[in-house]
Amino acid sequence: MSVCSPGVFGDVDEVVSVSVMEGDSVTLRSDVTDVHDVIEWRFQGFLIARVNRESNKVSKKITYYGGFKDRLELDIQSGDLKIKNIRNTDTGEYKLKITSTESSSKIFNITVVSDPRSDGVTVVSVMKGDSVVLHTGVPKIQNDDEILWRFRDKDVIAKMKKDEHIFSTYDHIADGIFRSRLHLNLQTGDIIIRDIRNSTSGLYEVDFKKSSYTTHKSFNVIVSDQLNRVQVKEGVFITLGSGLTNVEGDDLVQWRFEHEDHVIAKINKSASSSSTFDGANGRFRGRLELDGETGSLTIRKIAAEHTGLYHLDITGSKHTIFKKFIVFVCAVPDPGLSPAAVAGIVVSVGVFLLVVAAAIYYYQTMASITYILKQKENIFILLNYHLTVCN
Repeated sequence: MSVCSPGVFGDVDEVVSVSVMEGDSVTLRSDVTDVHDVIEWRFQGFLIARVNRESNKVSKKITYYGGFKDRLELDIQSGDLKIKNIRNTDTGEYKLKITSTESSSKIFNITVVSDPRSDGVTVVSVMKGDSVVLHTGVPKIQNDDEILWRFRDKDVIAKMKKDEHIFSTYDHIADGIFRSRLHLNLQTGDIIIRDIRNSTSGLYEVDFKKSSYTTHKSFNVIVSDQLNRVQVKEGVFITLGSGLTNVEGDDLVQWRFEHEDHVIAKINKSASSSSTFDGANGRFRGRLELDGETGSLTIRKIAAEHTGLYHLDITGSKHTIFKKFIVFVCAVPDPGLSPAAVAGIVVSVGVFLLVVAAAIYYYQTMASITYILKQKENIFILLNYHLTVCN
């Protein structure tokens, strides 16, 4: 086992400050254009990587000082150093020294921002047919920045470079599975994948390139076919589970009823706030309880007007989760009614729901075809659920 001693560099040509989220990866660039004799990287003064081209021989050496283990990659052509799955202990000063006919050096001061992830991959769970947004984590793209999105570690699906006026999505790749489904946010570089399918699940990676370094993020998109169906009798309570044991420190949890703008409950963990709302016409007044630890929603004294589609959105640096719940509330039959009367009520309700479905279908012919199909699906799921479970 060799022990590396701290080295001393002379004058430094450039100092670069880099902020990286824990669990992400970063590539520190040497920016060399010609073949140089020796390229050395040191962390806190200790040698961690070296390329040697002296005497017409090329050799590469990576040491594992400071617990880097298998997380360092050194490009033998460019001398760029990649640190994968970066940790808090990797915070510090990285020095690059290039030795040739003339010597030059550069310092990278890396700050690692805490994140609860351990494996560097953000898990994104989404319902089939929904849309999902994968975030770069960049508030605003600058002119010389470059964004590159890849799917399953090979196919480039989007590229953005403002100074060259490149804002492109490549939906023809991978046998056209992304056709008309990809959109770029021109301010942040976030990518939006619409009408997601099983074929578009998997690993997504984004490279955010600055002039002297590149940060890397990874997302594992999981597509679920399951729609949570809940049937309950009027007057009792139900709890719609988030599936989490603990809401993370930067999570934003939102529960919506029927339409996207009708938020009925919300947790903003970073702001230490938790709220429930009455909803349209006060239908949820005094009935909602939001679990601040798990994000699960309880509806008490549930009534027929609470029948419908519930959306759960959880977004944070550790995960992104989208869930849907179809809730149908069955009225408790009057014990004084005859079986024939009960059957008549069921038929009447069925006819009413058919009329509602037809009306909504007619109204939505003015909207986009995609929106129509999704809303028709939700209406007929409700109708079918009523007729098969509550009769």
